Amino acid sequence: MKKNNPLYHCLRTVGLLLILFLSACETMQEIKEPAADESAMMLRISELEQQGQFREAAELLLKQAEQKTDPAKTDDQIRAASLLITGNMIDQAQILVQRLKASVSAPVQKYRVQLLEARILLHQDEGEKALALLSINDGMSDKTRALAHELRARAYLSMGNNLESSRERILLEAYLIDPEKIQINRDQIWESLRQLTPVFLQQMTLAPAPDTLSGWMALINISKTAIQSPELFESEVNIWKQQYPGHPASTYILDKLMAYYRTIKKPEKLALLLPLTGKLSKAAGAIRDGFLAAHYQHENELSRTQIKIYDTSRADQSILQIYQLAVAEGAEFIIGPLDKLKVTELASMSEFTVPVLTLNQSEQQAYAIENLFQFGLNPEDEARQIAERASLEGKINAVTITPRGDWGRRLANAFNQRFQELGGVILEQVQYDFRSNDLSAPIKKLLNLDESERRYNQLKHSLPTELKFIPRRRQDIDFIFMAAFPRQARLIAPQLRFHHAADVPLYTTSSAYSGSKQSSQENKDMNGIFICDSKWMLSLPENAGPMRQQLYELWPQQMERYARLFALGIDAYQLPSQLRWLEINPNESYEGVTGRLNLTAQKQVQRTLKWGQFSKGKINLLEDTMQLHNDPLLSTP
Repeated sequence: MKKNNPLYHCLRTVGLLLILFLSACETMQEIKEPAADESAMMLRISELEQQGQFREAAELLLKQAEQKTDPAKTDDQIRAASLLITGNMIDQAQILVQRLKASVSAPVQKYRVQLLEARILLHQDEGEKALALLSINDGMSDKTRALAHELRARAYLSMGNNLESSRERILLEAYLIDPEKIQINRDQIWESLRQLTPVFLQQMTLAPAPDTLSGWMALINISKTAIQSPELFESEVNIWKQQYPGHPASTYILDKLMAYYRTIKKPEKLALLLPLTGKLSKAAGAIRDGFLAAHYQHENELSRTQIKIYDTSRADQSILQIYQLAVAEGAEFIIGPLDKLKVTELASMSEFTVPVLTLNQSEQQAYAIENLFQFGLNPEDEARQIAERASLEGKINAVTITPRGDWGRRLANAFNQRFQELGGVILEQVQYDFRSNDLSAPIKKLLNLDESERRYNQLKHSLPTELKFIPRRRQDIDFIFMAAFPRQARLIAPQLRFHHAADVPLYTTSSAYSGSKQSSQENKDMNGIFICDSKWMLSLPENAGPMRQQLYELWPQQMERYARLFALGIDAYQLPSQLRWLEINPNESYEGVTGRLNLTAQKQVQRTLKWGQFSKGKINLLEDTMQLHNDPLLSTP
């Protein structure tokens, strides 16, 4: 049966739940199948797991479990639940885990079920509840203990306790053998502790050298405080090496850090090119304020770094003339312009004597130009990331609902192209009028309910008897891609539920969410929606770093509307010193407030965003899909 056959997808959707409840349905006739060769079955399950087809692998495990007795039966069911969690099929996993909790009595298996429950709670952003299930005792196997430490680290991190999360990972390393797993764990220690301020790192370094955690904190503190003085950095590192001989960070991480600090150099004269009047002036004002806020955060740079702002909205100067003026007045790095047309005009230059970081991207730029770097909050990038996440989750068939007009077309095209490149299928595309409150017509078309109603009307007029009609949506949809602004998103989501699509995952871009200051009551209709955005936006202000909280206090109204543009300004200030490093290390990234930033071959700054899901009107941060699927540390013992 072909995968694009509606019957196939209908059976696949309900098949897993049938398997979960089969053993409980005493009135159902037992289905007897020939016993499959177990080794061949296990090989097939492993293949499906490697391919990211977690639902199918779980189904086979559950079928296999029905032919076994305990403890082998429970082992297969535990592994199936683990695969469902990895595949982000939390509802199905929860059903299976609840059944296991009620039936499992053996202590080892009981704890393994607790680990599964903790993983589900972590998906639901319930770190404290997960931690309560993750006690560690002397009778554990090394593999179980390793997973418990891994989950404890994630629980602490979800609670904002980066220090304890890192402590758990230090304990975890004792149970890791594979060098790749050890390096991943060390990278995560580094990234977690890197979020802490130098003051906190100094205050919390309580144990003397050569304590391992103190060594990590001391090295990160050196990296933060010596950023503008490579000579000071190298001398401080030499002292650190003497204090912490053989420290886990002393090889790969330290080597990379030394290379990084030898590459970065903050320009001392910056030119900021923005429109100070006209339709883009308010957006430009937010970018400027974010840029200057980042500058004033670095007190050691205030006397050394000079910033001059040039008005690109002046009618008597072209963007090329403004660039030449900034160069003539001594600019060492130029940031801007913001207007897309001016970016395209500037990109027509054949040579740039001083490097430029634009604040928008030219659609006509298909090749790299020396010293021209392009940055911006490109919504098409978000649409492509939705396609990538859905594909990684094993989803094949998509439908799209986007607004009429250029913006909606661009997002739909970006999503469609990327999803089809990854082997996905676009079943249906509809456009809606963003001014309308009643979107039932495009939604009915999206779900094929209009066809169902048409067939009913045909039958009603051709048959003499009264027909009972229950509209039936198409059953082959794996997920819905939605492009919308907040008002439209709050209209579309409940109308999809009303039209029998409550169980279809709905994905959207950051445009659907204006910020965490919105009340949970306002966002209650968004429940269940998956959204990609920066951590800066998805987190509460108090959890997104001190700068965001300070900006909210200084400019509450502007931050409500332009928080992403403030973030763009902050990263635009930081990036000039990072670009050469990113250019010569294409696999490296910079953790900005607009996302994790890397540089493409065309010298475009690409953002990788975080994921969240609305629940009770609030956003719960989700784990990265690549980490969920490829993290070798996370597996059921």
